Amino acid sequence: MKELHLNIFNILIISGVVQGFIFSIIVLTHKKYLTTNTGYLAATVLFLSLSNLQYWIIDTNLEAYYPFFKFTYIPWHWLVLPMFYIYVTKFLFQEKAKLKYRMFLIAPFFIVLLIELVYLLTNTTKIGTVKLVSHFERGIYSYLEFASLLFNFIVIYLTYMTIKRFEAKPHEDIIKIKPETSWLKKLIYTGVIICVFWAIGISLVVFFNVNESFVFYPMWLGMSILVYWIGYLGISKSLKLQELLALRKNRENNVANKHTTSKENAFIELERLIKKEQLFLSPNINLHDIATKLALSEGYISQLINKNTDYNFNDYLNKLRVEEIKVLLTNPEYNHYTNVSIGLECGFNSKSSFYSAFKKFTGKTPASFKKEVQNL
Repeated sequence: MKELHLNIFNILIISGVVQGFIFSIIVLTHKKYLTTNTGYLAATVLFLSLSNLQYWIIDTNLEAYYPFFKFTYIPWHWLVLPMFYIYVTKFLFQEKAKLKYRMFLIAPFFIVLLIELVYLLTNTTKIGTVKLVSHFERGIYSYLEFASLLFNFIVIYLTYMTIKRFEAKPHEDIIKIKPETSWLKKLIYTGVIICVFWAIGISLVVFFNVNESFVFYPMWLGMSILVYWIGYLGISKSLKLQELLALRKNRENNVANKHTTSKENAFIELERLIKKEQLFLSPNINLHDIATKLALSEGYISQLINKNTDYNFNDYLNKLRVEEIKVLLTNPEYNHYTNVSIGLECGFNSKSSFYSAFKKFTGKTPASFKKEVQNL
């Protein structure tokens, strides 16, 4: 049996793994750190750490002491960049990725997992005897690593283009808060460098038959550095953005409340003027006259009336006229006046407009309304 293989490099690697686990658990279990995007950041670090842990087990030769590790290999690295891509889209407030698109990013993980499971089963001759190609020699694992490398480059490109599209948008079209994107691009550049080390390691295995794990040390150490970097920057940036959003929301609510109060006061003043001076009783009153009296624009007055009554200017005046007519029709002192005369006196300029408006707001004709009232 081979001795346990420990050195300064895999000690640094396992340190990064432990740090990644601690970071993920803290983020996923504390409301202070868990937001709509940091959950995906924690998943990125978690899968990164799980991937490094598996390769650390292989590199240190723990499989020779605990053979069951051969049956527990899972290609976690296929999930790292898809989780990071989703984190970036949420962090930058881009449109939500469709379910099918997310499945396109995650599906390769399950496909590769199935391939490796079939490979494991077909190479198990009997219980306890497994004939598997090493992860560090030419075979199924190295070929799947090439496929994973290509897939990760595609996801890196998609992530980078998402950031560039965000930066190209007008400032106010996003959410009026433009978070920094330079750190995301630096992470991507670092990821590209790590993938280059990865490609070199796989090439040495496949084309030069270098059956040694040390060819992947630069990649694994780079991934350990990413764990620290992503953990620190990602959380600090996300929490800072969350704080800015909360601050902006509070300010916008205050402004909205002030604006609403201002509008309500303006409408109260408008209604006071129209009712107190009984402007609605004039058949010739128009929007321009009222706007002049209040020193407001005609458009603003129309907006005030519509927002506070759900009527346009003419309907609002006609409703006030109908309310006045209803008062007169129920007063016995006006019984000797015709309904039409009362309608014209209250601001309508024709019999037809009077009857039409009265029917609209009461559902009855003036005569039927008067009869019902008198019979009460």
